Amino acid sequence: MSALRVDRLDAAKVRVAGAIGFAEAAEAVARTGELFDGGNELTIDLGGLAHADSATLGVLLIWAAAAAMRRVRLHFANVPDGIVALARLCDAEPLLGLSPLPLAGEAARQGG
Repeated sequence: MSALRVDRLDAAKVRVAGAIGFAEAAEAVARTGELFDGGNELTIDLGGLAHADSATLGVLLIWAAAAAMRRVRLHFANVPDGIVALARLCDAEPLLGLSPLPLAGEAARQGG
Protein backbone atom coordinates (compact mmCIF):
# COMPACT_ATOMS: atom_id res chain seq x y z
CA MET A 1 0.00 0.00 0.00
CA SER A 2 1.22 3.52 -0.77
CA ALA A 3 2.37 5.82 2.00
CA LEU A 4 0.49 9.04 2.63
CA ARG A 5 1.77 12.04 0.69
CA VAL A 6 0.62 15.63 1.15
CA ASP A 7 1.93 18.06 -1.47
CA ARG A 8 1.20 21.78 -1.30
CA LEU A 9 0.68 23.00 -4.86
CA ASP A 10 0.12 26.62 -3.81
CA ALA A 11 -1.32 28.58 -0.89
CA ALA A 12 -4.86 27.45 -1.75
CA LYS A 13 -4.38 23.90 -3.04
CA VAL A 14 -3.06 20.66 -1.57
CA ARG A 15 -2.85 17.28 -3.27
CA VAL A 16 -3.18 14.17 -1.13
CA ALA A 17 -1.89 10.91 -2.58
CA GLY A 18 -1.13 7.39 -1.50
CA ALA A 19 -3.40 6.04 1.20
CA ILE A 20 -5.43 7.23 4.15
CA GLY A 21 -6.53 3.99 5.72
CA PHE A 22 -6.44 2.81 9.31
CA ALA A 23 -2.64 2.53 9.19
CA GLU A 24 -2.20 6.12 7.96
CA ALA A 25 -5.05 7.89 9.78
CA ALA A 26 -3.00 9.00 12.80
CA GLU A 27 -0.33 10.53 10.55
CA ALA A 28 -2.99 12.25 8.44
CA VAL A 29 -4.59 13.78 11.54
CA ALA A 30 -1.17 14.82 12.89
CA ARG A 31 -0.55 16.70 9.62
CA THR A 32 -3.80 18.67 9.87
CA GLY A 33 -2.02 21.90 10.85
CA GLU A 34 0.15 21.97 7.75
CA LEU A 35 -2.93 21.89 5.53
CA PHE A 36 -4.09 25.23 6.87
CA ASP A 37 -0.85 27.23 6.57
CA GLY A 38 -2.28 29.29 3.70
CA GLY A 39 -5.13 31.74 3.43
CA ASN A 40 -8.84 31.54 4.10
CA GLU A 41 -9.68 29.09 1.30
CA LEU A 42 -8.27 25.63 0.59
CA THR A 43 -8.93 22.91 -1.94
CA ILE A 44 -7.76 19.41 -1.05
CA ASP A 45 -7.42 17.27 -4.17
CA LEU A 46 -7.98 13.60 -3.28
CA GLY A 47 -7.49 12.31 -6.83
CA GLY A 48 -4.16 10.72 -5.95
CA LEU A 49 -5.53 8.45 -3.25
CA ALA A 50 -4.83 4.81 -4.04
CA HIS A 51 -6.71 3.57 -0.96
CA ALA A 52 -9.64 5.06 0.91
CA ASP A 53 -11.96 3.54 3.50
CA SER A 54 -13.99 4.54 6.54
CA ALA A 55 -10.81 5.79 8.23
CA THR A 56 -10.41 8.19 5.31
CA LEU A 57 -13.89 9.53 5.92
CA GLY A 58 -13.00 10.09 9.57
CA VAL A 59 -9.87 12.02 8.62
CA LEU A 60 -11.80 14.18 6.12
CA LEU A 61 -14.34 15.01 8.83
CA ILE A 62 -11.52 16.03 11.19
CA TRP A 63 -10.02 18.21 8.45
CA ALA A 64 -13.44 19.78 7.80
CA ALA A 65 -13.87 20.53 11.51
CA ALA A 66 -10.36 22.03 11.68
CA ALA A 67 -11.17 24.23 8.69
CA ALA A 68 -14.39 25.43 10.31
CA MET A 69 -12.57 26.27 13.55
CA ARG A 70 -9.98 28.26 11.56
CA ARG A 71 -12.68 29.90 9.42
CA VAL A 72 -11.17 28.42 6.27
CA ARG A 73 -13.47 27.65 3.36
CA LEU A 74 -12.61 24.04 2.49
CA HIS A 75 -13.32 22.23 -0.77
CA PHE A 76 -12.60 18.58 -1.51
CA ALA A 77 -11.87 17.75 -5.15
CA ASN A 78 -11.77 14.36 -6.87
CA VAL A 79 -13.32 12.57 -3.90
CA PRO A 80 -13.24 8.79 -4.44
CA ASP A 81 -16.67 7.31 -5.14
CA GLY A 82 -16.39 5.01 -2.12
CA ILE A 83 -15.93 7.99 0.20
CA VAL A 84 -18.90 9.78 -1.36
CA ALA A 85 -20.99 6.64 -0.78
CA LEU A 86 -19.83 6.33 2.85
CA ALA A 87 -20.50 10.02 3.47
CA ARG A 88 -23.99 9.59 2.08
CA LEU A 89 -24.64 6.53 4.22
CA CYS A 90 -23.57 8.51 7.31
CA ASP A 91 -25.40 11.66 6.20
CA ALA A 92 -22.04 13.44 6.32
CA GLU A 93 -22.17 14.96 2.82
CA PRO A 94 -23.08 18.45 4.11
CA LEU A 95 -20.20 18.36 6.62
CA LEU A 96 -17.78 17.74 3.76
CA GLY A 97 -19.44 20.11 1.30
CA LEU A 98 -20.33 17.24 -1.02
CA SER A 99 -23.40 17.43 -3.21
CA PRO A 100 -25.82 14.63 -2.45
CA LEU A 101 -26.13 12.07 -5.21
CA PRO A 102 -29.65 11.29 -6.44
CA LEU A 103 -31.20 8.09 -5.13
CA ALA A 104 -31.37 5.14 -7.52
CA GLY A 105 -34.15 5.80 -10.00
CA GLU A 106 -34.48 9.44 -8.94
CA ALA A 107 -32.46 10.70 -11.90
CA ALA A 108 -34.66 8.72 -14.29
CA ARG A 109 -37.82 10.20 -12.77
CA GLN A 110 -36.38 13.69 -13.12
CA GLY A 111 -35.47 13.05 -16.74
CA GLY A 112 -31.72 12.89 -16.09
